[in-house]
Amino acid sequence: MTENPPPQPGPAAIPEVDELLRSVAGVVVDWDGTVVDNAEIRLSALQQALAPYGVDVDPQWYALNCGLPIREVIARLAGPRTLPVEEIVPASRRLLLSGPPPRLIDSTMNLLRRAESLGLPRAVASAAAGVLIHPIIERLDLGELLPVVVTAEMVARGKPAPDAYLEAARLIGRAPARCLAVDDAPDGIASALEAGMRVLAVRDGLLVPVTGLVSG
Repeated sequence: MTENPPPQPGPAAIPEVDELLRSVAGVVVDWDGTVVDNAEIRLSALQQALAPYGVDVDPQWYALNCGLPIREVIARLAGPRTLPVEEIVPASRRLLLSGPPPRLIDSTMNLLRRAESLGLPRAVASAAAGVLIHPIIERLDLGELLPVVVTAEMVARGKPAPDAYLEAARLIGRAPARCLAVDDAPDGIASALEAGMRVLAVRDGLLVPVTGLVSG
């Protein structure tokens, strides 16, 4: 089977926010890099957790793979080596949660707040563990804005499989084809497209429409 090229943001400008949101029945957003700008602190935490084992994490490589579950990221970095994943993951999580909360991404927050004002249901669909998301939602007082959260433990397959986005659509009671997804990572964008959703990508803090189809 010939592999499709990664989906790319389309050249067209995004319609006005109201027009876009009035054309969908629900909004599903990724978390890392989409709601919160935490790429640098996630990379730093992983680098520190892996340093005792002599594993370096290239920032450019990480930018392309950060949408994967952390165990998959560690497995790819390990290559033929055997690393103590069950020690590395908690160490990385402790480092992430010990610092100040991350900055919110304005463009995504504006979209979510307008969706809330229009009465659209909203959910998170993340490849991260719940222990990394729920405390930050509480610290940033986002519980009402994002009342439904799908995390890695809740689905059988991580991104780029569509499971997280499909589960989020199910929990908010909307057909995936009637949902708008927002994601920043290639695997997450592929996941949302595979779920049949309309997709916006986060690029340099802005929301950009995505075109492309992904087939299994």
